[in-house]
Amino acid sequence: MKAKKFTLTTQLVLDNLLSDIADIELNGKTTVTIGDAGSKSARQRGYEWILYDAIAKSGKGGRHEDSKIGVHLISKYRFALPLMIRDDSNFAELWAIYRQLYSGDPIRIEWFIDTQVHTEKLNTSQMAEYLDEFIKHYTDLGFDLPDPEDKKLLEWKK
Repeated sequence: MKAKKFTLTTQLVLDNLLSDIADIELNGKTTVTIGDAGSKSARQRGYEWILYDAIAKSGKGGRHEDSKIGVHLISKYRFALPLMIRDDSNFAELWAIYRQLYSGDPIRIEWFIDTQVHTEKLNTSQMAEYLDEFIKHYTDLGFDLPDPEDKKLLEWKK
C-alpha cells in the first residue's frame, strides 16, 4: 500500500481519510498514525514553487500563468485571499474597503494582491488547504502536476 498523508483542513479531507481507513483490510499489516502538523515547512514552500513552475512551463495557462511569478500572483488571488478573508477579520475588513474603492481598477487590485496577500503568512493548515485548492483547480482544468512523492516531498503537508 502506498503511504498517504491527510492534513485535516476541510470536511472533505476528513471524509476522504475516513473512507480510506474504512477500506483498509484488517490484517495487521497497516499502521495509521495521527499527529500534529507543526509549522509550515520548507517542503510546502518548495512544492508550491514546483507547482508554479509546472503551470508556467505547460503553456496552457491564461494571462497570468506564463511565469512562476504570474502563477503565484493569480493563485494568491484565487486561493490565499479567500483563506485570509475567512480567517482574519481585520484583513477581511481591509480587503472589503479596498475592493469597494478600487473594484473597477484591475491594476490597483493586482497591486493589493501582490503587496498585501502573502502565502508566507499562512499557517500550516492554511498552506495545506491553499495547496489542496491549487491542485484541485489545476487538475480539474487538465494540468498534469508533479506528484510530491516524485520530488521526495511526500511530507509537503507537514
